Amino acid sequence: MSRWRARCTPCVVMKTRLIRQRLMRQRHQLMLRYRDELDRADEQLGARDAEMVERATEQWDATVVARLGETDARVLGDVVEALRRLDAGTYGECLTCGEEIGDARLDALPTATVCIECANEARPTRVDVTHPAHAAR
Repeated sequence: MSRWRARCTPCVVMKTRLIRQRLMRQRHQLMLRYRDELDRADEQLGARDAEMVERATEQWDATVVARLGETDARVLGDVVEALRRLDAGTYGECLTCGEEIGDARLDALPTATVCIECANEARPTRVDVTHPAHAAR
C-alpha cells in the first residue's frame, strides 16, 4: 500500500487533494484545447456551402484526431491513469520495483509511473559518437 493511503495524516490528505486538482486541471486544459479549436472551425465554416463544409469538416476531424492521437491522447491517458492510481491508493508506487516514487519526481511529473532509478535503467544508453573510443566505429 502506498504512502498516500497508508498515512492518512492531514498533510497527506492535503497533498493528495493538490495532486488530484493538478491532474484534473491538466485533463481539463487538454480537453478545452480541442473544444476551442472545433468551435473556431465551426465559425469559419459557417458561411461556406454544404459540400465545402462537409469536406473541410472531414479534413479537420482527421487532423484533430491525428494530433490528439499522437501526443495529447498519451498525455490524457497518463493523467487518467494517475487519477485511477490515486483513487486506488497506489499513486506514488513504482510499477516496476514497487518502491515509492520520490516526491521531487512526482512534483515534476505527477503522472510518473516508475521511480527515477527504474526510469534510468529502462532508458536506452546513448553512445557519444564524438568520444574517441567510439569514433572509429
